[in-house]
Amino acid sequence: MSSPSPLLVVPTVLWTAVAAVAVVTAIVRSVRIRRRSADPAGSTAPWNPCGPGFTVAVVAAAAGYAVGALIARRFTAGQAALGILWPTLAATALAQVARGRLRGSAPVVTVLFAAVGAALLGVLSG
Repeated sequence: MSSPSPLLVVPTVLWTAVAAVAVVTAIVRSVRIRRRSADPAGSTAPWNPCGPGFTVAVVAAAAGYAVGALIARRFTAGQAALGILWPTLAATALAQVARGRLRGSAPVVTVLFAAVGAALLGVLSG
């Protein structure tokens, strides 16, 4: 098996870095929101990975992973589970972090982020 192309590795590393920052930021914001939960003026809800948009993100990640795995011509159930779960989790975290900034386009960003991440992981699996 040959080593993966840098044209795939670099975007995957960048996507993973953005995803990690989004997840950590969503967790930190969620903790802060929960601490201030006694404050009735709280404008945002804490992050719930299985909240609104989760189903759409799962479908987008599954489709993206399937495309990536078909391109690479390799598929295993274990890698598919991780290749779908991590992009879904990251996409819902990104949606939470960007909630106030991307009002109308948040669902589109969530779907694209999940699909692109899963496709990159699908191509590089194995």
